[in-house]
Amino acid sequence: MTASRSSCLGIGRKTSDETATFYFKNRTRFIMLVLVTLCLSICQSNVLTLNFTIICMAGPPLDITPYNQSGNIHRSGNGSYFEVGDSGLADYELDMSNRPYVYTASEKNMLFSFVAVGAMVAVYPCMLLIQRFGSRNIVTIFGFFSAFCTALVPLCADLGFAWLVVIRFFQGTGLSPGFTLIGIFTLQWSMMKQNAFFIAVLTCLFQIGPIFTMPIAGALCTSSLGWQSVYYLHAIVTCILYIIFLYFYRELPDRHRLVSEKEIDRIKRMKSDTTKREPVPLRAMLTSPAILSCWASGIGNFIGIQLTMQFSPTYLNRVMGFPVEQTGLFSAIPQIVTFCLKLVAGVMADKMVCCAPVTSVKIFNSLAIGGMGIFFFIVAYVPTTEPLLALIVLIICTSIVGFNCGAFFKSSAIVAAQHNHFVMGVNSFINCACALLAPVIVNIFVKDDTWDEWWWVWVVHGIILTVVNIIFLVFGKGEPAEWTKKKIPDDATGSTIPRILDPESSCERIQNSSSANKIHPEPLAVPNVAVNHEESPETMMRNVKDVHRF
Repeated sequence: MTASRSSCLGIGRKTSDETATFYFKNRTRFIMLVLVTLCLSICQSNVLTLNFTIICMAGPPLDITPYNQSGNIHRSGNGSYFEVGDSGLADYELDMSNRPYVYTASEKNMLFSFVAVGAMVAVYPCMLLIQRFGSRNIVTIFGFFSAFCTALVPLCADLGFAWLVVIRFFQGTGLSPGFTLIGIFTLQWSMMKQNAFFIAVLTCLFQIGPIFTMPIAGALCTSSLGWQSVYYLHAIVTCILYIIFLYFYRELPDRHRLVSEKEIDRIKRMKSDTTKREPVPLRAMLTSPAILSCWASGIGNFIGIQLTMQFSPTYLNRVMGFPVEQTGLFSAIPQIVTFCLKLVAGVMADKMVCCAPVTSVKIFNSLAIGGMGIFFFIVAYVPTTEPLLALIVLIICTSIVGFNCGAFFKSSAIVAAQHNHFVMGVNSFINCACALLAPVIVNIFVKDDTWDEWWWVWVVHGIILTVVNIIFLVFGKGEPAEWTKKKIPDDATGSTIPRILDPESSCERIQNSSSANKIHPEPLAVPNVAVNHEESPETMMRNVKDVHRF
């Protein structure tokens, strides 16, 4: 049985009795899951370092007293200053802008957006490199490059703004392998009944990143080590994690010496052979309504996430009147809630056996994408006199998207099967595009941060999410597409027939003549069974099994 199974996987392995090694109690896949999640999260943390250090880079604000001899400068509720009549406010702002590491609003937007531009530019080349050379080496190279760019940020900041923009662009390229690796790792390492949980944990990189960086940046910025130490620490942690990744990670569990035969059986159960890389059927995927509906939901998902992630603090501070020091704390709460909800939702999606997979993914998509759209409509009508209610609704908006692990993410994993890495790569591109698009949409409607202006922002985003959810409800699927099903040539007719899989052993029970000779050293007399394409699938299956049994 072991020899036969190893042959059909294309990889020879020793049995458990022949190999004395530690197998993590047949749970090595979960160790790999934690490792991959941490590696993806640290790259996310690297690009967030500037978001949290840009405030302390300029040092503490200047004392306003020498500039306020007339007493006409006053402090607003959101921490900014305004003047009534003639004062020295203009001189104060000029001196503030002349300090090192002080950037204008447009310069800050450029520094933040060039990360997304770098990731967008690198997504497709990264996908091609992974398809050509495998995920282990390519992801490791991008990881070390992310660490290198992060360590150079302080130097580039000293050299000037243009240098800092360039290094932010290259720093963004470290994000490009993320979704592609999620697709590959989920396909190769997760059991069929744990797909949603693996996706849930892996996509927690968006929560783990800021949860790690926020306290680290806050502590080091105010210490004697200075803000530069934030970047050096992140670079060191990145190198350590990717050294472990290079040593421990394998794209295929069959090639990992710490994965037992029993665990491979669990992983491969109900799966076809995923050990060989196949060309991506681009035309079939780009014309598949099921895949297009997943990408449509991805647009709604990421544009909603980018809106809440980038502008929730601004909305709470300038519209609802929360102090600056509280908005930072309140912005961290949704990340923690989303992290917990994703883990729960992942388990729920895998355990939901009361309905068909297509029904399950549509329910979760309605909760994640449709639910976020509904709460966008609700927050649009929360008055400024109810800031606490606005905060609660925003937390729900941000957190409810955690159900996406069992929604379009799971649907694409099922429909695209072995080609899901391409779908996830496109999702990475969509995420970067939405990161650039979100400020554009907000700036179209918002000029003075009034409640009426933000009403349009929430309503427009609510409409977008509602529409893409309806598209998924109509076209979303929960079964593999036809173009994912492998076919083999039939010697008698020259045509093709589908490979028949045995769900118990997850091995292909049809072998061509060459592979049959490898399994049976001595030739066997096998009756010549012609394939009649008018036969029913049941009859064809019975004939094939008779040949194998003979």
